[in-house]
Amino acid sequence: TVTSMIHSILHQIWNQRRSNGWLFAELLIVFTLMWYCVDVLYGFAHAERQPKGYDLEHVYKIRISCNPTQIVPCTSEDSLQTFWFKPMEEVLRRIRQYPAVESAAMWLGTDTYTRGRVYQGYTTDSVHVVETTVRYVSPEYFDVMRIPLLQGNIMDWNPTASPLPAVVTRDLADSLFLTSAEAVGREFLDYYNGGLRYRVSAVCALQKTDDYARYGPFVLTPFPGWFYKDQYLPFISLRIRPEADTDNFAACFYQDMTSQLQVTPFYLFDIQSYKEQKIERDAAEGITPYIRSARLIVVFFVFNVFIGLMGTFWFRTRHRRSEIALRMAMGSSRGRIRWQLLGEGLLLLALASIPALMICINMVMADVTFTEATDATWGRFVICVSIVWILMALMVIAGIWYPASRAMKVQPAEALHDE
Repeated sequence: TVTSMIHSILHQIWNQRRSNGWLFAELLIVFTLMWYCVDVLYGFAHAERQPKGYDLEHVYKIRISCNPTQIVPCTSEDSLQTFWFKPMEEVLRRIRQYPAVESAAMWLGTDTYTRGRVYQGYTTDSVHVVETTVRYVSPEYFDVMRIPLLQGNIMDWNPTASPLPAVVTRDLADSLFLTSAEAVGREFLDYYNGGLRYRVSAVCALQKTDDYARYGPFVLTPFPGWFYKDQYLPFISLRIRPEADTDNFAACFYQDMTSQLQVTPFYLFDIQSYKEQKIERDAAEGITPYIRSARLIVVFFVFNVFIGLMGTFWFRTRHRRSEIALRMAMGSSRGRIRWQLLGEGLLLLALASIPALMICINMVMADVTFTEATDATWGRFVICVSIVWILMALMVIAGIWYPASRAMKVQPAEALHDE
């Protein structure tokens, strides 16, 4: 029976405890280190799979700049409209007319995949403040980024309205109003400028600033008054048609539109896809080398454990030829002997996993795991432990199967005679 086989294997492991001790220690150490590496990789992969709250596929960011020799001092509202905002609107209009462009929008504030953050504090009672990430956007921004609205709409996106319309994320609505279910239509105010009030036009899905960031409160509002007075240069994001999103789209757009976008005093500075921006940010922040190193370490452990186990069990199996031959002479089948040897290796792995699990649990409790992107939940722990155990079990099986098969090809009489 299975019980008697397990009991027999445990008895044999105990009898060979001196030789098994080193293998036990190796399995324990490697299990712990491999779990940590898999946990890091899982944390990055899980964070990357979580939706950001907007869609950046086929989206490019355009930066426009202004020629200082062509700037006209805007001393009045009329001159500001004539020499600054009318040319800016003309730039946006020409971008929208480009054949590959599906939609385009202006925005200012917190950007994705950069260190640039714009924060503001909001409150409902002038006492409790919620620090919030801010993005000032034109109404087309929601189409460009395909931001899912859970409640409400943006039909009243008027920058001159009072209170100003605002789209808030679900977590910001929960923080301000204690619930997001009935947030549409409710008002809140700027904590540092009590005269600036907002009304919730819509509640959108949770958002984060990049793939590996945590979710945080976000608010999207029309361009504020200081944007118009201080002549800030906004970014322009455009969504292009999927069939037009080729590897050289940015270069073609820059070549085609450089002259078209020379609308005094503005000109096209550069265009970049968010995919390229992510690659640059990950490289600059060390995320890409970090993930690559973790993967290489896991591969290194897998390879070394496989070689180590195969060498160990090959050596053990060769020294147990007489035992295998005796079992075969006593009527044991080759399959039974093979399963006996595999069971010994897997049971040794199971025994080594117990103290390794205690070490891993203590590491989780001590908060020394990777928690920058995702929480160290027990579900995550179980998944990572299962992955490590399966990997190591496969390595144990691979390390035993071949040398055991070689040993069982020897004739029992020959092995016993050599002994």
